[in-house]
Amino acid sequence: MALQPASAAKGVLRIAVDGEWDIEDLRSLSEAFQETYGYFYPLVATDIETANRLHELIQKRFWSGDIETKDFGQLLYRMIPDADALKVKSIRYASPGAIELAGILGLLLLAARVVRAWLSTTNEFLVTYEKIEKFFAKRKNLRKAPRKNNLDDEMTVNVTEAKALALELGERLGFDDRAVERVIEIAGNPISALKYLVALAKETRKLADLEKEGLLKLPNAPDTPLLLGPSTGPRTRGIPITTLKSRSRKKE
Repeated sequence: MALQPASAAKGVLRIAVDGEWDIEDLRSLSEAFQETYGYFYPLVATDIETANRLHELIQKRFWSGDIETKDFGQLLYRMIPDADALKVKSIRYASPGAIELAGILGLLLLAARVVRAWLSTTNEFLVTYEKIEKFFAKRKNLRKAPRKNNLDDEMTVNVTEAKALALELGERLGFDDRAVERVIEIAGNPISALKYLVALAKETRKLADLEKEGLLKLPNAPDTPLLLGPSTGPRTRGIPITTLKSRSRKKE
């Protein structure tokens, strides 16, 4: 029996599209939105049973697995209760045309905001990516980490650096510190959380690429904090969880 929990406020996102789409473009949009929504949803899930199942899956995947996560967003999306899943409200195929998607409004707006960030700060994203690639290149054992590790001096340094990179990538994505804290809590540690954020960023870039190709345009979204779901409690896999403390950032 499908769960039908009450959840966060619903809303509609209107996506402008041109009249030159083929069926492959429509499939690409559907998959990119589903996977992006699937990665975002565990942060806002209000039903504790659903949240626990999603969080446990994420924790297992991103500690024992590497950053490559083909189809993982689709798996997360299929676990979303029907009441919270994406719905197509309308499609108008023309020049110009539009698609209206209904879902949790905060997630829809966050997706639009991240797409805008990709388009406006691509170079900054790539600089952060390069730092992350270097981090894992120096620590090949962390790409597919063993189930247990001791929090020795070397691992403490790894955790500290991973936390800083998670903050940096989270900022690129439009996450505030609280949202990054929740990612670390869900994933079990900053190293797994960093992998999760990288995978999420990759999926969102697919939407940005569609807009860059002129196939669609997402609306501008307000820069408001994401309303997080209830905590399911600290969880530990691989290394003890470490709490991320908020810090002030210098304005550029």
